[in-house]
Amino acid sequence: MIDFSAQKAAKGETPEAYALRLEKKGARELHIRKALRAQFDIPMSGIIKACSVLSEARHIELLDLRARFPDLNENRFAWKISKSLTIEKEAALVWAQTILTSEA
Repeated sequence: MIDFSAQKAAKGETPEAYALRLEKKGARELHIRKALRAQFDIPMSGIIKACSVLSEARHIELLDLRARFPDLNENRFAWKISKSLTIEKEAALVWAQTILTSEA
């Protein structure tokens, strides 16, 4: 597995551009968040903003969470998504419902 936090940001590269570059390399959102913390001195709100457009990285992250926690009910899965992605529980519940419905 690639250590994405060791991927250096290019000179002048913004956090958003850096995050998109890592997404193109196949990184999941949690790895991108860790890499952003390692490469940039930005608050968590900046990390969340940089990751907000990473649809493929988020998709990979959600699939990974489900694979690691296959027996969680809708509410517990939503809680896990909320904590992992630092998103509101209501938004996480939509993701959980979508994933669980697709499994049915």
